[in-house]
Amino acid sequence: MSYCVNCGVELDEEFISCPLCGFNIGSHDVSESKDKSEHYPSGIILLHKKETRRHIWELSIIISFSGLAVCTIVDFVIFKNLSWSLYADTSIMVTWICLTLILLAFRKYFIIVPGLMLTILAMLFLFNLFNPPLNWFYGIGLPVTVAFFISVSIVIVLWNVAHFKGFNILAMAFIVLSGFCIFTEIFLDNYLYKKVDIHWSAIVAVSILPIALVLLFVHYRMQKGKRLDSYFHV
Repeated sequence: MSYCVNCGVELDEEFISCPLCGFNIGSHDVSESKDKSEHYPSGIILLHKKETRRHIWELSIIISFSGLAVCTIVDFVIFKNLSWSLYADTSIMVTWICLTLILLAFRKYFIIVPGLMLTILAMLFLFNLFNPPLNWFYGIGLPVTVAFFISVSIVIVLWNVAHFKGFNILAMAFIVLSGFCIFTEIFLDNYLYKKVDIHWSAIVAVSILPIALVLLFVHYRMQKGKRLDSYFHV
């Protein structure tokens, strides 16, 4: 069994030309086609997924810039200036940039995570700039956003370095989440009350910790080495 060197479709030995694309098989070495045959099906699937992501991205351009135009025109016609459309336009652009990063830098987390963080920070900065004084961005927006993406980065690193990706990853994610909650309350208290008095984040952390310990116990003692995808069939 061989594959067409042009489109990758599976061919019977007696075929002279490809029934799908019409490519002349006789003008190429069949043995070369066999040597490369194992690469073609997966290559076609990957190419199809890449093209699908690109089509979604191109469609997002049309939808996003249409939304920008509609919001801006409606706001200007009704109020004779730009007011609420500034927030709407910024949100649409940020959504499109985030989608672009996810689609075009697919699974390149070292690009996606910093890109998403900078994009969200830019959005929060503009929101605060639209409604001065510029204070809550530096007091809450900046540190909480950076802490969130550091937490996400930690989980991604744990996922990549873990030999078995089971309930241990969920447990680590819960532990990281508890730390993020404590960090968030510290900055909220400092911004709102000028002092730190931890309450709800401590309750969240204490509630999450037993769940994380149970997940770790299940993974390392009862179901050691069982992958997470085997539980959820993904």
